[in-house]
Amino acid sequence: MILVGTFIPLPTQLILLPAGYLVSQGELNLGSIIIVTALGTSIGASINYFLAKQISSKFMNPNKIAKVQKFFSKYGKLSVALAPLTFGLGQYISIPAGMAKMDLRWFLPLIFSSNTLWNFAMLMLGYLFGSEANSQVIYVSLAAMFLVIVSITVFLYRELKSY
Repeated sequence: MILVGTFIPLPTQLILLPAGYLVSQGELNLGSIIIVTALGTSIGASINYFLAKQISSKFMNPNKIAKVQKFFSKYGKLSVALAPLTFGLGQYISIPAGMAKMDLRWFLPLIFSSNTLWNFAMLMLGYLFGSEANSQVIYVSLAAMFLVIVSITVFLYRELKSY
């Protein structure tokens, strides 16, 4: 999960769906898996953050850094909170956060919370594959999570398109 949290393009689904299945079979503990996976992805995001913070000041165009900082002064907290809940942005939001030198007291709890929500959703999807649950509540909950994630993704892409 540390690798998943970095810029290496490794989808969380490769790990979380099978883990959710194993939770449904009683072979893994859901609470432990949620904490461990959220810590792993948050550590990976922190690696991106610190690399971007160090490298950007030495190798990036100051105008681009200023543009990222302007964006983060307006949308930084919202972006870090929502990006991990989107398809394709979650593992990369820590790079502009590091470039903008976002305050760690905001970055770390926001990225951890978002990763926890995303990981929980993916674990529950894997859980459904292993359970014999045909409950409407589970399917309605998954549909609602999916709609929220798609809505957040659309909102962020529209907002980011202007930058």
